[in-house]
Amino acid sequence: MEAEEPPEARRRCPEALGKASGCCPEAPGKARGCCPEALGKLLPGLCFLCCLVTYALVGAALFSAVEGRPDPEAEENPELKKFLDKLCNILKCNLTVVEGSRKDLCEHLQQLKPQWFKAPEDWSFLSALFFCCTVFSTVGYGHMYPVTRLGKFLCMLYALFGIPLMFLVLTDIGDILAAILSRAYSRFQALLCLPRDISKWRPLLLCRKQTDSKPADEAIPQIVIDAGADELLDPQPSREPASPSCNVELFERLVAREKQNELQPPMRPVERSNSCPELVLGRLSCSILSNLDEVGQQVERLDIPLPVIALVIFAYISCAAAILPFWETDLGFEDAFYFCFVTLTTIGFGDIVLVHPHFFLFFSIYIIVGMEILFIAFKLMQNRLLHTYKTLMLFVCQREVSLPC
Repeated sequence: MEAEEPPEARRRCPEALGKASGCCPEAPGKARGCCPEALGKLLPGLCFLCCLVTYALVGAALFSAVEGRPDPEAEENPELKKFLDKLCNILKCNLTVVEGSRKDLCEHLQQLKPQWFKAPEDWSFLSALFFCCTVFSTVGYGHMYPVTRLGKFLCMLYALFGIPLMFLVLTDIGDILAAILSRAYSRFQALLCLPRDISKWRPLLLCRKQTDSKPADEAIPQIVIDAGADELLDPQPSREPASPSCNVELFERLVAREKQNELQPPMRPVERSNSCPELVLGRLSCSILSNLDEVGQQVERLDIPLPVIALVIFAYISCAAAILPFWETDLGFEDAFYFCFVTLTTIGFGDIVLVHPHFFLFFSIYIIVGMEILFIAFKLMQNRLLHTYKTLMLFVCQREVSLPC
């Protein structure tokens, strides 16, 4: 016969099984609580990105409709007609005999305006979408631009709202990239067994560890009311039991606080404390609002060595420079690398023009992520330069103080 397990062992079995399987009786509640928090972290970024994509599609439809229609005034452009007539007169001369005509031809060709040769067929939907991406990303290559008066006013209005939206998306994505870079760098240091100072660049993890290290009884003071007694006990066992008068006073305070909280009826039942006013809107709303308030904070706390971020930028641009010549056959690796760098830094000279810009639209996510990586690099470099400047100023001030009068 098998030995019968004692009742204490039977009571401990569910807890042991729960710990062994990685779950506990409170796991479903925690999972339900984590879902609104995770959704609250992802929802703002997804909303910003969807708004940017919708804004680009609407702008492409507007610009293709405005700039894509034929302009009757452009067909009978007197300035273009005068230019062509003078060009024909110069070409009628014998350039080998009349040496001055060659100089006149060069000076005359410098007066050529590219907008004379802009055709409505150039403003297809995909071309207009590519133009919109260059507008709100502040790249502005310069080879494609509005010609009509309505198109110019529409471009200014479109950039006025599109550029802040683009910066908002970049700021939100920057937090995600900063968290990814921090974790990747910490794991890389752990693999190399290098000493690291986590307190400098991972303050959030330290704060979380400090709060998690405390038991729940110490973090949140609880007041336990025994069903078989009429006394209100103190949660800390080290203290002596309070007197009945103190318990009555505490109970009256609790009742007064509950009445004060009931004066403002919540929109939905709140399971936890009413100390946070945002809980009236629900856990999801509170999570979304808290994450919106923390947009851009992760980038400010990021602290990674500049050689590491420079290596990431070089590898990131090199990948695109190796892929781009597959459809842009006129570009080599060096020209493609130069083009990607000019694009991601929003310089946009326009000296290199893509023959197939439609394929480059698939790299829209690449451009957004690359611009954010360069923004992080510039932010780190700015912090280093500011720290160096402060150190230099302190050194100069200390030297002036130490000098005798």
